[in-house]
Amino acid sequence: MPDIRLPKRLFYGELGEGKCTQGGQKKHFEDMLKTSLKSFGIDPDSWEILTQDRSTWRSCISKGTTSYKQSRITESQKKRELHKFIANTLPTNPADHLCPTSGRAFRAFI
Repeated sequence: MPDIRLPKRLFYGELGEGKCTQGGQKKHFEDMLKTSLKSFGIDPDSWEILTQDRSTWRSCISKGTTSYKQSRITESQKKRELHKFIANTLPTNPADHLCPTSGRAFRAFI
């Protein structure tokens, strides 16, 4: 697609006017596309070349999808195991948490 076409100018263009929002800029479509491509294991600089050949692009996307799903599953399993480990190591006996001045047992696990 030539550089003068409107879709390409909108996709890659920068804003000419406007103010910056407090707390940083909002993510645009291109920013989210780059993060998605990185998580799928696709180089954000060469993805346009890959899209020109439909069969390689589809295979690259399917491989990236399976690897992304697998990494999400392993991350959630690790997080779940850590949560269970922390829950099992917390003392369940209320006598373990006594106030030193009043002698009352604490109920909350803070």
